[in-house]
Amino acid sequence: MTVCSGTLLLADAGLLEGRRCTTHYALIEQLQAKAPQAKVQSDCIFTEDGRYLTSAGISTGIDTMLYWLTRACGHSLALAVAREMVLYLRRSGQEPQLGAWLEGRNHVDERLHRVQDAICAAPSQTWRVETLATQAAMSERHFRRQFKNLTGMLVGDYIMGLRLQRAKALMTETTWMLARIAEASGFGDERQLRRNWARQEKAPPSAWRRSSSQTLRN
Repeated sequence: MTVCSGTLLLADAGLLEGRRCTTHYALIEQLQAKAPQAKVQSDCIFTEDGRYLTSAGISTGIDTMLYWLTRACGHSLALAVAREMVLYLRRSGQEPQLGAWLEGRNHVDERLHRVQDAICAAPSQTWRVETLATQAAMSERHFRRQFKNLTGMLVGDYIMGLRLQRAKALMTETTWMLARIAEASGFGDERQLRRNWARQEKAPPSAWRRSSSQTLRN
């Protein structure tokens, strides 16, 4: 198991030929140069190929460890470890390195970062714009304008993106029915999940789930 630039060590040792692997997005080209026969992935946070696990960065190394722990010792123990480490979110590995959890964070307004941190910690919670504006110590009108100017998206779209990402994680980590996933990720019901899903994905949830499961097995 490697974390971040540690994948380059496997490449130097000639262990990645023909294998799926990843590293930090800033090192992808370097990894491709070191291991030209490897199947370098730049669109995920960790990969598994045989007995090799490679991850994209420091925090994704924790996701990789929890994934391995789930495989080796079961979901209950991995969940207990995540709780002990005070991790509010486990990622499945299929998320893009610069996905929904980092989108809209390239600004320096600490008030908005606090609001975004709160939403990320509990994306399934009911978030009202007036409540978020109060938390940011802004008027609702100013909060909406500031959020759009600094993140490039509307507040509602930001929350929906996080919920969709959470739904995708649950679809790859669990065998739950779509209705349960919709409730756990904050959509309320399956119809709302499907409606918002169609705004971002061409394939329906069932097809996406089969494809993601196949990718993990491969």
